[in-house]
Amino acid sequence: MRPPHLLGALIAGIVCASATAGGSYESVEIKSLRITDRTDYELVVAPLRRPEPGAYVDPYMGGCTVFTVRGTYSRLHSIQLPSDVTREGHLAALAHLTEAHSKGRVVNLGWVGRGFVPAQPGTPCVVRSRALHLLTERGVTSVVSFHDAI
Repeated sequence: MRPPHLLGALIAGIVCASATAGGSYESVEIKSLRITDRTDYELVVAPLRRPEPGAYVDPYMGGCTVFTVRGTYSRLHSIQLPSDVTREGHLAALAHLTEAHSKGRVVNLGWVGRGFVPAQPGTPCVVRSRALHLLTERGVTSVVSFHDAI
C-alpha cells in the first residue's frame, strides 16, 4: 500500500496538468486578417473584455489592447497536435475568420494546451500558432489555436 501523501501528490499533479492543458477564449474584434499560401496568416484582433480586479485574466490576451497572431498549419509539427486538428479544419477556421471580418462580427479566439508562443522574447502580444481549429461547445463557436502538444 502506498502512503497517502504520495497518492495526494499524484492527484495534485494530474489536476495541475489538466488545468494547464485546458483552454480559454476571449471575444475579439478582428482588426485585420491577411492570408497567404492558403494556410499562413496574420490575424490582428482587439480583445473586447477588460479584466476586472481579481477576475480571471487570459494568460495570452489579458494584458493586450491589440493581439497579433502569426500562424500557419505546420505539418512538421502536426504529430504533436490532437488527431482532430487537421489542415482542413485549419482552413475552415480561416474561412470562419474571413467571413466574420468581412461582416464586422465579433469572434471568440482562444487556445488549447500551449496555444500560442511569443514571436520574439519581450513581445507577449505578438504570438505564433501552429494550427487553428473551430470548436463548438455548449452552442458557442470559437477559433482555437494550438502550438504545442497538450
